[in-house]
Amino acid sequence: MGIELVLGVAALGASVLVPFAVEALERPRLEIIPSQWIPAGPTLWTFAIVQIRNKPLVGPLAKLLTRQAVQGCVVDIDYFRWGTDERIIPTVPGRWTNHQELIESVPWSLETLVASRVGERTTDRRYRDIPVSRAGEEVAVSVLSGGEAFAFSSESYVHDAFGNPAWRLDRGTYRIVIHVHGSGIDYKQAFKLEYLSNDFAQFRLERILRGLAGYLCTHSRVANSDEGSPHNRSVDKRPI
Repeated sequence: MGIELVLGVAALGASVLVPFAVEALERPRLEIIPSQWIPAGPTLWTFAIVQIRNKPLVGPLAKLLTRQAVQGCVVDIDYFRWGTDERIIPTVPGRWTNHQELIESVPWSLETLVASRVGERTTDRRYRDIPVSRAGEEVAVSVLSGGEAFAFSSESYVHDAFGNPAWRLDRGTYRIVIHVHGSGIDYKQAFKLEYLSNDFAQFRLERILRGLAGYLCTHSRVANSDEGSPHNRSVDKRPI
């Protein structure tokens, strides 16, 4: 009787836990990583972009289960001065690069770009589903064009050389936070962008370990607020 009771309890526990485990495995798992913009030909600009992936299951479970797509995803982008919580510009709505371009084709000169606009930013949909895929979906975060850098979104197409003056980035280092939210998903990832020259090869994003940026910014605020206190002189105030 004792063994039967144990087996019955184990079976009951499995009947409860297994569905929860399966549901957890099938939930979307987002990952945001830096990517590289590769144009079809030479251009006078480049983009710092990220790839947003809904990671597939791996191993034997991949043959039995499938993760769910994320429905109606929206991207918001925040730009902060490096090592602080100082917001440089208001939140910028992210634009999915997979959506149709608001120009007829990718031009090879700034003059052609100005003459090739065919759409308005209001026709660009913010929402996109993210299926399970290793390829993912891309979002352009910033553009380097004509010796200047700017935040980038649909509104950039109505400005010469993609440069919205209100979104201009001065030379320096920035912490950029990508926020993806959709059905059942609310995910953030921070990146480092160094805009120290007009070298296209250096205009790239670097992923920051999750939790590190927030910790160091809080660390810096505490140090600055108590800078004169002898109890806090040993606090490391260096930005990451």
